[in-house]
Amino acid sequence: MSEFQKIYESYSKPVYRFLLSLTRNETMAEDLLQEVFYKALLHIDRFEGKSSLYTWLCQIGKNAWLKECTKYKNHTMCPMEEVAVMASNQPTPEEQAIAREEHILVRKAMLRLSDPYKDVFILHTYGDIKLKEIAELYEKTEAWARVTYYRAKQQIIQEVLK
Repeated sequence: MSEFQKIYESYSKPVYRFLLSLTRNETMAEDLLQEVFYKALLHIDRFEGKSSLYTWLCQIGKNAWLKECTKYKNHTMCPMEEVAVMASNQPTPEEQAIAREEHILVRKAMLRLSDPYKDVFILHTYGDIKLKEIAELYEKTEAWARVTYYRAKQQIIQEVLK
């Protein structure tokens, strides 16, 4: 068994769960997962070991997802997210509309964050990556990651409350 095949078997499920939490769509998460491992195979020589392999793969996935979302800037959200929101099992249409609107506001606010706030927020919130690992990825302290995450949350809250 090749080394890369071992990496795929070890990390495909957790990376898929991360992508699913971002996209909220199984098909899009599967497509992005294939793209993540394709890019990882092409650029494995760029992995410096400053973070865990899982964090590196999630970073590739997050970037692929953001690239996909920017293709649809004129939409309120990625087309696949729209399908996921419509397919959710919320009790009433009114509650579904409210939840969709809140989701859109948070996503828009998150996408307007500047780097590294956006990266730290996405990796920690959607990827369940520990702030310590994120700090290592950026070659910063864990305190920096905590402050950056907190400020990102505050900026999103302020943006949503406008």
